[in-house]
Amino acid sequence: MNILYFGEENIESLGILHIIKSHYPQATIGIKKAVDYNSSATLTQCDICIVDSKKLVDMPASSFNRISAISHVPTLILAKKDQPLFRFFSQLNNIRGVIEYESGVDFFLNAINIIIAGGYCYSWDMKTLKNDKLNLLDDTYCESVGLTRREIEILKMYLAGASNKEISYKLCRSQKTISAHKSNILRKTGIKRFPSAIC
Repeated sequence: MNILYFGEENIESLGILHIIKSHYPQATIGIKKAVDYNSSATLTQCDICIVDSKKLVDMPASSFNRISAISHVPTLILAKKDQPLFRFFSQLNNIRGVIEYESGVDFFLNAINIIIAGGYCYSWDMKTLKNDKLNLLDDTYCESVGLTRREIEILKMYLAGASNKEISYKLCRSQKTISAHKSNILRKTGIKRFPSAIC
């Protein structure tokens, strides 16, 4: 088995790597820092990619895009519920699992086995998390992709259910201006259309 691990060189990562090595002694483990990752690297041999999300959520969009090449590799995200998980779902196409950092060792190993076997494993009800609109697109994430204060304001109003006309009226701007802002928001966040952010 070939495992690619995206993480930092810290005590937590050493613990995760120790668990993997002791339970899969025959596995080949590649360790990458996302900031050093070269998207031209060959990933065809990987059976699973495990992503430590702590550092990635704070990355600028340009750096985060480097890991989009892992989209064809089944991916397991180690995360906390309060992180903007939408960022991963909007940029990585083959997420097979998202599990809580504090999950037990057995749960972590079971998640790896399930994903390698072609299944999915989540610590939370992902439909509920995806529908938690305002938390998924929080200020930190919005700023990291370069949204202006006005664009963040418009995005929050839209996610709260306001129409173009209502936003236009409230901000004293034309509907054409609001539409232009929305186009910029879609482009910067990588969302193809607004419903995908809230479904």
